[in-house]
Amino acid sequence: MFSAWSTPFLQISTVVVLAVLVAHKYLTFNHGKWKKLGVPFAEPTLLFGSMGDAIAGRVPLVDLMAKNYHRFDGQRYFGMYEARRPLLVLRDPRLVHAVTVKDFSSFGDRIASKVSFEHDKLFDHLVNLRGERWKSIRAKLSPTFSAAKLKSMMADINECTSRLIFNLDEQVAKNNGVVDISEAAAQFTTDTIGRCAFGLEFNSLTDPNSDFCRIGQDVFMPSRRSVILNIIRLYGLGRLLDLLRIRGMPDHVFDFFDNLLQTAVNQHKSGENTRNDFIATLVKLKDEEQLDNNGQKLFTDDILAANAFVFFIAGFETTASTISYCLYELALNPEIQTKCREKIKQTLDANDGKLSYDTLKDMKYMDMVINEALRLHPPVPVLNRACTKKYTIPDSNITLNVGEKVLIPTYSLHMDPKYYPNPHIFDPDRFSEENKSLRPNGVFLPFGDGPRVCIGLRFAMMEVKTGLAEVLSKFEVSPCKDTQIPIEIRPRSILLTPNNPIRILFKKIE
Repeated sequence: MFSAWSTPFLQISTVVVLAVLVAHKYLTFNHGKWKKLGVPFAEPTLLFGSMGDAIAGRVPLVDLMAKNYHRFDGQRYFGMYEARRPLLVLRDPRLVHAVTVKDFSSFGDRIASKVSFEHDKLFDHLVNLRGERWKSIRAKLSPTFSAAKLKSMMADINECTSRLIFNLDEQVAKNNGVVDISEAAAQFTTDTIGRCAFGLEFNSLTDPNSDFCRIGQDVFMPSRRSVILNIIRLYGLGRLLDLLRIRGMPDHVFDFFDNLLQTAVNQHKSGENTRNDFIATLVKLKDEEQLDNNGQKLFTDDILAANAFVFFIAGFETTASTISYCLYELALNPEIQTKCREKIKQTLDANDGKLSYDTLKDMKYMDMVINEALRLHPPVPVLNRACTKKYTIPDSNITLNVGEKVLIPTYSLHMDPKYYPNPHIFDPDRFSEENKSLRPNGVFLPFGDGPRVCIGLRFAMMEVKTGLAEVLSKFEVSPCKDTQIPIEIRPRSILLTPNNPIRILFKKIE
């Protein structure tokens, strides 16, 4: 009787024990890599590697990276684990420059080749594309941001800036001068992208509850769904998501961009929109492109949708946060604000008061102000690169295999006192030509570096400078009782997104 009962019990127990052992082996299989190679590393836990606090939302990723960056002070690099995957974090600017520029051929991708977007087509865009597909599409899209194209966008940007000033006037009158600059900047950048990229009126500044602002917020707001899906991908089970046809974002986001792209394309094809904007470039490339050697087209409908998506999302969030952080820092530093305003006035007076593409190029001090704000608040605080061919770290015994990743702690490098003395102080003079020449490559990376640098960098800077020039010409900004000092970063966000609105006091300049 005992034997009859114990046999199935033992069988089940054996299966459970074996399953646990196999799972443990799978989860920890690579956890000995850095110790074996003599690389200093952050100890991993069973489920989440070295990233547990960030994955659980207890601390933002930027704070976790900064903690380990300081922990391994004096080291050229250190190891971490993203769940079961080993990561090499670079501290030495020479290695950062090698990975992003000098040895780019060994680190041409941002994500490993085994990651699939078969059922997440909106993510199959320029940021995530790999190898020759990335290179070909990047080359064809780059002319969209030529100097001539950017000059042609100035009238649209100026129109959106006028609406921004009108919106600020209304808010100042309505709220005793207190403005949520995070929201105002996001509305401005959304409208600018709508006009310059899609040839459409998004009207975000006149309708704060517009679908365009709502969708932008939905994409970047962490949800339980996105956390779970990211954890599944961490364990290398992304193919399971493909098999089950599970997408990374809600269906309404996909539907929104499908409809947005179709509307913009139809307007171009019907002649209703004759602008030479980003969508026009995509449509032209799709219509004129010849088949490649494999009989495939690069610019499919899915590729068009994905790149329209990333242009909207990247421009909406990163540009808005740059404007917000600039005004926040200027509010806290009135002497620098006054100097910046005087420099803007001098440049405008020398150009008949016209704010043009060429006028913006002459605003050198504003460049310094923006760069210093980007140093303190880089939109993407951690960069990653995937090894595309076997690579040995110079002067080491460490060889990275294809698919292994390196991380570049942008924020931590920006805040390292070796490169930026008194790093918490807002000081635009750090970016004078003389001071820039004293720093090594690889310590200022707000938009990345090398061939993978942000393709829309010049457009973003033009948009930021235009908005700031107009705002600072018409308003003084200062902190108020609602201003959070210091700014708290949203947990689980991959960007340096404030957890609360940035509110500052605006006073009209008479």
